[in-house]
Amino acid sequence: MRAVVIARDDSGAPHPQVRDVAEPAPGPREVLIRVLAAGMNRADLALKTGHFRAMAGSGPAGVAGLEMAGEVVGCGADVQGFSCGDRVMAMCSGAQAERVCVDERLLTRIPDGVDAVQAAAWPAALMTAHDALVTNGRLVRDDHVLVQAASSVVGIATVQLARLLGAVQVIGTSTSPDKWERLRALGVTLAAHSGPTLEAAIREATDGHGVDVVVDHLGAPALAENMACAAVGGRIVSVGRMGGTAGALDLDLLSLKRLSLIGVTFRTRTIDDVAALIARMLADVAPLLQGGRFSMPIDKVFALEEVAQAHAWMKSRHQFGKVILQP
Repeated sequence: MRAVVIARDDSGAPHPQVRDVAEPAPGPREVLIRVLAAGMNRADLALKTGHFRAMAGSGPAGVAGLEMAGEVVGCGADVQGFSCGDRVMAMCSGAQAERVCVDERLLTRIPDGVDAVQAAAWPAALMTAHDALVTNGRLVRDDHVLVQAASSVVGIATVQLARLLGAVQVIGTSTSPDKWERLRALGVTLAAHSGPTLEAAIREATDGHGVDVVVDHLGAPALAENMACAAVGGRIVSVGRMGGTAGALDLDLLSLKRLSLIGVTFRTRTIDDVAALIARMLADVAPLLQGGRFSMPIDKVFALEEVAQAHAWMKSRHQFGKVILQP
């Protein structure tokens, strides 16, 4: 089968390349899936494979990608919840290939009427956004929410979920003002730059209250700003660290506001952890998906053989929404 692997050129630099690899065979609890579409993520640009240990299957080593949508074409001996012909999506390793094996505990059914391209844009963003916003951010109705880097794919998912789950204000930052109108169309009530003027804008927009939940993708440069913008009892959830990993922490402000600073990742979760996370997410999100109330903008679709062009496009940072590969 054809798959994206991480090769090295004569200088030793890694780059994505499509090659023939052995087709995987499912283990006892695994499902073999014909991949119809695979989502691209910022993690793919690191040119590594096997990003998350819980998502690793029994397929050939070195295949890139971490989410896909497709059709079940085979099942291991102990699989009980799925059968051939089922349409499924998952966050999983080795997704950028014509076939992939996935543990059945990681699979979610694609709602009727949703095509594979749209479904492939959901697993990583929805799982990350729900875990940050609801499980760790403890979102409740009428909370004020700040999403730093709201025009990222996870940011777009977080904005929509916050709005759909009852946030009274959804404030989103982006360095590209041309993306602000798109964010407003998705539910952002205030679009702004991250920086010196953000705290004052948030205080005005929230009548001095501040934000109850911050979902942050910027990291170190936004730490002080997030704390300044937070309400008393606010929850700051660190999802990404695009701007750096080490920042100064004002412990006095942390205490005065009784803030919670929470880090999240999939890298240290077990498969049972991820299965429980999926169940929590579906309890809130499945009705939204089935009712067509949530969708991810599709930015560009590339053929599998065009993976180098897809990487180049993502590096340009012009995208708004999901980049998809199709075998």
